[in-house]
Amino acid sequence: MIRYQYDENALSITEQKNENDIEFIIKIKDEDQYLQAIRQVRADFDHNDIHTDALFYTHPDHEYQVIVRKEYYIDFILCLFKHQLVKSLTWS
Repeated sequence: MIRYQYDENALSITEQKNENDIEFIIKIKDEDQYLQAIRQVRADFDHNDIHTDALFYTHPDHEYQVIVRKEYYIDFILCLFKHQLVKSLTWS
């Protein structure tokens, strides 16, 4: 299992299991700092060859619902880290 930390003043990330997938709700509070980053995460997954690895849904007020197939969970967390939405990662 991976544990991650992020700036809770600037965004919130919640996750829950959804059958065989993991559902993330990402709420951007600091648009200047993180809005472009979440768009880059989406672009990374939109431009790969697997169209069902992560499904992004945009909601009002800079809230994003992302459904990630279980086998791409680590890839998604690493992509959040790559674009600095997540500040630290640890294995537990």
